[in-house]
Parts: sequence; structure tokens; C-alpha cells
Amino acid sequence: MKTKGYCLALFLRLLDEATRKGITIPESKNADYKDKFNFFLNEAQTYVAQLVKIPAVFTVTQNQIRSQLGQFNGLDIQQYLPGNNKVYTQTGTKSLYFEIDNIGTVTVAINGIVTKTINNTAKRIFTVYKFNTGATSTDVVTVTFTGLYPYNICNYAPYAYAFPTDEDVQVYKSFVEYSMPADFLGFDVVIIKSDPRIYEAYIAFKWENNRKVILNYYDIGSFDIHYWKYPKVILPTDADTTVLDIEDKAIDLVVLQAGIMATTADNQALSAWLRSLFGEKVQNITNSTAMLETSIQTIYSM
Repeated sequence: MKTKGYCLALFLRLLDEATRKGITIPESKNADYKDKFNFFLNEAQTYVAQLVKIPAVFTVTQNQIRSQLGQFNGLDIQQYLPGNNKVYTQTGTKSLYFEIDNIGTVTVAINGIVTKTINNTAKRIFTVYKFNTGATSTDVVTVTFTGLYPYNICNYAPYAYAFPTDEDVQVYKSFVEYSMPADFLGFDVVIIKSDPRIYEAYIAFKWENNRKVILNYYDIGSFDIHYWKYPKVILPTDADTTVLDIEDKAIDLVVLQAGIMATTADNQALSAWLRSLFGEKVQNITNSTAMLETSIQTIYSM
């Protein structure tokens, strides 16, 4: 992996701003280009990462525990109508997951004593509620859905197990959504690793808005979601020892792109030469032609 300082040295040499007659150019003579390098480097590496992809893996595991209602039960949509409370009672319910839409009230009682009251106010959208109840294995837990207006209940799941935090309570849906990491650029493939001795491409997934991967709730295993990522951001103030999060074979492209950006305004001939080098290197590395800016000249003749 190459550092920011390595890239700066290469950048200055490509621009012929490193030495004069073998003597290092004083910093005051090439300070403007160094400043441009610092500000253009991150944009350059982000652009190049779309041409020479950076592989990454996001892993999730699934082996869902059963709801106390039994497999597949509670996934359907139940309609609440005023005057007809919906009541669920189980012994030893230590955590709950459910979703409701529109205005309504939900109470949770342990051994007849209300311990939690939820007033949902979001309209025409299912709102998720999941939390630990604080009940023991012998406590009777009663969940009552009530309210003044009609609403719907879905994905209701009482669990006989507690979770480390309320946020950790297991999602109960036919398909489970997992948000991709913030550096997500593009999707590659999903690999499932599970018993007995399975390591293969997993095709039963879905994408939502290109930012979430959705897996079947009942599929068991470890899922390696291979994707392409954006490089880590490099700030103008980062030290020269900062390591670039980019493929080594793409370092020259990053430096060239920074050079193109730095010279466009004051040295168009140099910028054009750097652009031609950039295009050749992209073609050599990726076997494709980079999308470069095209200039159009109109020539008049008499």
C-alpha cells in the first residue's frame, strides 16, 4: 500500500515540479501545486475507485430462533378494530417484536401489572417496536392492542429469550434487511457458508435502493456479501504517512488524475498529456477505455 507522501513525490515529478538541474525545488516554488495535490487527492482516488474496483466483504449470520407462536405464525397482517381488543398471552416472554400502522395503543403487562405502554402516532406506515420485557421464565406476559381508530398489526413475535439490548431483539419478517456499510459503492456477489459443508453463491437475495441487502428469514448460515467500496477519505490536512485505501495497481491513476485536475487551469498542454497517459493506463489495467472529457474545436476556413 502506498502513502500520501509517495503519491505527492510522484505527482511533483510528473508535473516536473520536483527538481531543477538535479536540485530539489524549494517549497516556496511549488507550494501551489502541493496545495492543489492535498485538495484534489481524495477526489482523484474516489474517481479512480470507480474504474479500478476495491473489493470488500460485509458478513452477516443468520440462525433465527423461533417465536413462541411457532414457525410462520404472526407474520400475517391482523386488523384491529375499535371495541375488539387483540390480546396475546404467553408465559415466559422475555422479548417482543411487532409492527403497527396508524394511531393506536399497546400495553405490556407482567402478571397483570402493566409495565410498558406504547402510543403509536405514525400514520400509514408500519412502525417497528422491539424490546426486552424484563419477565422471567415463569411470568405471564399479556400484550394488548387497543385504541380509538382502526389499524393493522404484523410480524408479531414473542420470544422466550432476552437479548443484550432492545436494539438486539431479533427481527421477525419473511425477509430481513441488512444495511450495507457506509463505504458501499457497488454489489459483487453473495456467498453462503453453512452446514453441511456448503460454500456457494447465494441467489435468494434482494436489493432495496442499492443500499440494503435482503435475505430470506429462514435461510441459515454465514453470508459473505462481497461488494466494491469507496476508499477511505483523505483530508488535505492528513499526514504524508497516511496510507491510501486503494489498489496498488491504481496508484499511478490516482496521481495522474490529481495532476490532470491540478494543471487544467494553468497548463492545458500538460493536462492533456497527463490525460492521455491516464487513458492508456486505464485501458491496460481494466481492458476498457476510461470516460474522459472531450473538447470540441470549430475550425473556420475561408
